[in-house]
Amino acid sequence: MTVGRPFQPAIAVVWFLLTLASPLFANPAPPHFRDLADWARLHDLRISTRGDLLLLTNRWMRFRFQKDSNKVSFNEVEYRLSDILPTVQGRYRISQRDIDTLLSPLISPPKRRGPPIRMIAINAGHGGKDPGNIEGSRQEKIYTLALAKRLAERLRAAGLKVTLIRDDDTFIPLETRAVKANKSGADLYISLHFNGFDGPGRAGVQGLETYCLTPAGASSSNDAHRHGGSWSAGNAFDRENITLAQQIHTSLLDQTSLPDRGVRRARFKELTLLKMPGVLIEIGYMTHPSDTPYIYTEKLRDQLASAIAEGVIRHKRLLERGKPE
Repeated sequence: MTVGRPFQPAIAVVWFLLTLASPLFANPAPPHFRDLADWARLHDLRISTRGDLLLLTNRWMRFRFQKDSNKVSFNEVEYRLSDILPTVQGRYRISQRDIDTLLSPLISPPKRRGPPIRMIAINAGHGGKDPGNIEGSRQEKIYTLALAKRLAERLRAAGLKVTLIRDDDTFIPLETRAVKANKSGADLYISLHFNGFDGPGRAGVQGLETYCLTPAGASSSNDAHRHGGSWSAGNAFDRENITLAQQIHTSLLDQTSLPDRGVRRARFKELTLLKMPGVLIEIGYMTHPSDTPYIYTEKLRDQLASAIAEGVIRHKRLLERGKPE
């Protein structure tokens, strides 16, 4: 059938225009960089150097940057920059993308628009045919579900509503997890996981990692080849994502002895599809004996649940400052 052939050029033009106009198809432009010291002065931060380190401080805040690195610490908690920090003629440069999606939300968290945070979606990682990490007879999916149920109890006790993405040993595809969260009307999404490592140096790999969605155009923290990536629905909440990650990560560090492996960026499928702020937490390593008590011991899992719930409440209070309950 050839009826459609005369219209093919027009269709091609429309498709081309869509790729230019839509963030779903657009390839984001390279980031603009600006002088980091100039940004610091705008925010009344004192500037000092120590070898390859640049320190920005005032009474309440302390940033520590390292030349040619994507690591930065804020108030002694580690974060990952979207863009490696270069120097030009001895002056440190920071991408506008990192200012907008990391530095600015850390020093001036966004205020929530719309009604207060009421509903939290909790995803227990893996399930059913997907066991997650396995150490001996222990399967990650069992312990993420146990933690999810305890966290739900803590959040409900604090007056929040909760939807569990899975409440039994069921396999749910990643896309469906995000769809369920979106349909539930949840205001925040928390995905619970426990990590594992079997490579060289296994004995030294332990601690807490918290992930939020990688900003559009940036490379994810664990992407050594710096591939970058396009915009997705979850990027509408870049500022809220980092604030939620900060509050939960810091609360877990405050209330446990888990080492800090940083707030990181990733394009996990479930995070890309969310219509709300969300994080994925890797709460210790099943392959490290110092982390496993938090995973396998009910009392210490309760400690994790309390810390995560406290982080959610801190986030809620911070974003709703000045808003009536």
